[in-house]
Amino acid sequence: MSEASTHSSNARPRVFVLHSRQPLTTNPAESFPPDRFEVVVLTDADPATVLREDVEGPVGQVVHAGRDAWESVVRSAPAGAVEVVTNDEYCLAECARLRATTGLPARHPAHLDGYRDKVLMKRRLEAAGVPVPRYLTFEPAVTSSRAVADRVVAAVGLPAVVKPRREANSRGVEVLDDVEAVLGWLARHDGETGWQVDEFVDGTLGHVNALVRQGDVRPVQVGRYLGPLLGLDHGRVLGGWTVPADTPEAVTAHELNGRVVRALGSAGEFVVHTEFATTPDGRLVVLETAARAPGASVSELARVHAGVQLEVANLRLQAGLPVPEPDHTSGRHAAWLWLPVMPGRRWGGTPDAARGLGSDVEVHVRRVGRDGNIGTAGQLGAAVLLTNTDRGELANDVDVLRRATWFPTAEARGGSTGRSSSGVRQPAPSRVTPRTG
Repeated sequence: MSEASTHSSNARPRVFVLHSRQPLTTNPAESFPPDRFEVVVLTDADPATVLREDVEGPVGQVVHAGRDAWESVVRSAPAGAVEVVTNDEYCLAECARLRATTGLPARHPAHLDGYRDKVLMKRRLEAAGVPVPRYLTFEPAVTSSRAVADRVVAAVGLPAVVKPRREANSRGVEVLDDVEAVLGWLARHDGETGWQVDEFVDGTLGHVNALVRQGDVRPVQVGRYLGPLLGLDHGRVLGGWTVPADTPEAVTAHELNGRVVRALGSAGEFVVHTEFATTPDGRLVVLETAARAPGASVSELARVHAGVQLEVANLRLQAGLPVPEPDHTSGRHAAWLWLPVMPGRRWGGTPDAARGLGSDVEVHVRRVGRDGNIGTAGQLGAAVLLTNTDRGELANDVDVLRRATWFPTAEARGGSTGRSSSGVRQPAPSRVTPRTG
């Protein structure tokens, strides 16, 4: 689809954006401007979950229908140009199928399962000489027994990391520290299919992202994580920051990502997101990869760092539209934090520690953070985006904010509702902008 050609046509091309379990982290209007495109979000889930809570603006038309009806909805579109796109891991295969059956060019990898099935991924990477964790597949199904527990320990050691073969966003992932934990997990999942277990790789966790255009892999961004992307329910702050493109760390990660794409398939036009661990001896071990833009705030960090919003780029690449070339000369760095609100706590206003920092800080407070967490485990209460041209200052500010108290108890707030500062731009020296959606 040519974006320029849409100006000469009276009918705007219709773009179907598929959604199921992963909310969009940007408004589709950013990828497909309303004056040029008609966007229809096609979902088999609650329409209220189409956009992540911090995404602003109307989404346009949302059609709720079962998957068995998606093709007929697409085919019933008025005559004219049609595109089908997605950034939802749980819609990738259906998106590729719909594109094929409606005569649209293939944009997803030809061998998509290599990017979606964690076992196939590791087998293909291993065959190509790309380091991966030791792993064991529960086939044909999980069996609860001491013998199986012993086989897990012998194959991958302890701790062991159990994962579904086909899930995303850390769903179902557990770290099992000892044999008793392994036995307990086996008992809870006895008879289930689609599970595997990995070695726990000790090292610094990172990610690397690129644009793939029919075999051409264009590096966009490398980042580090604060730690494992688990534990929000136990009060752990999640987050990460960008790595300068000219550092050996970034160069090595981009080279690794190129090897990953060559092993799994580089035909198509998509964003690739690879997560890896750097071991104490300097090895880079691939943990997972995906043929889509990442979640959390990683895509937004890429916008700041390299001028490419990864979700926007992924959707536009699928539609055959231009995306900007990555720009690594801006000198801008970015970081993100996801802050948990624990049971009995509520947003208490921007902490004093956030004032006077060198970084620009934007805070989005989630509903559960504003209204108070009445559940039994931690939930995502606020998201923080930091930007700075000084990498050291950014790292310091991340450390300050990750340790700050954002969600006190009612007693600590002195009975305050904790809502007085929400949505108010702070004085210029603080450069803190809380938002409440």
